[in-house]
Amino acid sequence: MTELEPLLKRIEQLTPYFGRAQDDLMALTTRGRNRDYKGVLQNARLVLEMLLRSLVTTELKQTPGKAMLDELLSKFRQQAHAGVIPTHVLAHMGTVQAWGNLSSHDHAGGLHDTGVKVDLQEAVTSLNSLVAILTWYKERYVQEPASPAAPTPPAALAAPTDEAPAVRSPGGRRLVLMGGLALAAVAVGLGVLAYRPAPSPSSSVSASHLRGRLDALYAENTEPPPPPDCQETDPRALVVLLEMAPKLSERVPEEARGREALAALPALRAWGPHWSPEGWFHVARASLLAGHPDAEAMNKALLCTHFAAAENLAGRMAVANENLKEAVERLMRAAELDARFWKPRYNLGLLYLRLPRLDKAVLWLERAVESAPDIAEIHFRLGEAYAARAESAGSSGHDKEAAADRSLAQASFCRAKERGHPEAAALCTP
Repeated sequence: MTELEPLLKRIEQLTPYFGRAQDDLMALTTRGRNRDYKGVLQNARLVLEMLLRSLVTTELKQTPGKAMLDELLSKFRQQAHAGVIPTHVLAHMGTVQAWGNLSSHDHAGGLHDTGVKVDLQEAVTSLNSLVAILTWYKERYVQEPASPAAPTPPAALAAPTDEAPAVRSPGGRRLVLMGGLALAAVAVGLGVLAYRPAPSPSSSVSASHLRGRLDALYAENTEPPPPPDCQETDPRALVVLLEMAPKLSERVPEEARGREALAALPALRAWGPHWSPEGWFHVARASLLAGHPDAEAMNKALLCTHFAAAENLAGRMAVANENLKEAVERLMRAAELDARFWKPRYNLGLLYLRLPRLDKAVLWLERAVESAPDIAEIHFRLGEAYAARAESAGSSGHDKEAAADRSLAQASFCRAKERGHPEAAALCTP
């Protein structure tokens, strides 16, 4: 219950703003405290349906009639109504819909068969999304009695689903753009979120101390921090980034990256307009890893014109959107901004290997090796680029060039093997 109670309290704070949905919101909080988690999901679904019926009436100027939740939600996913509900809010609505549908139907056969079981984790997942929806709706459609003088520190969260980056090499092997890049959408909400308030920094913890800890996380992720004029300075914002940044790190196992990123998104978005470009960079990174690239957040991060990590992230987002021209431009810009930043060079190498433009793939991967000679993965990919170019030269009758590239490929694979790459041993042969 410790994860659920802060959510229930937040819903109680929001309840007075929601008209005829108040009864279901009050029933939801009562059921939550009584551990009736199936009832929680059902009430959340009903509240979402009421909100959508109101939006159909006010925004689309249509009569919702007897339309059910799935039909109402599909209206706002249509291209004609794009932008009425932000993409990230639609994703949260999909989560409430999915869990609400699951809990509202009997999936068993005989009366003595085990039916659907709903636990605390599912309730927390749905209510995290419901709180995000209610907060968005209140901010957009409900007139506030007064504006607070300072932002309320957001809540930190933990955990749903999906994985990381991918383009394909000419041989079909999966190529991972550094930093994680989900080309397929996440199945939203089919994971577990935990909710707890972000701690306020004590007076003894200075912004400079917090800044130093955050810069250390950038170093661990081998990315340059933003220029000083684009950095967060509010200690509360720095605390949020310190809590959320590890969820977006490449140290997170690949299979868990989407889940961790989706867990971080609500806390990151809770600061909304209070972020500097640095904060928006983390929102954009989380959205990309979670499979829902947020172009608006990315554009706000790019307002910092000399932020190499943001340019690299924008390049990866462009690849996710199949905009390869912009991807090349962004990645080249990132490489120009920081001569020691190897990731944009590596990502350009993978992109050209995918196209395939093998001379350019080799060129950029060689530059990545120069910037980061100890990273096994770069040597391995360079070996693949040499091998692909050797195959192309051989098929064109350029036997001497093919032999030279095969030799270079073997040497690269052997260097990858020396640095511990798990697939390189079989390719490092005499």
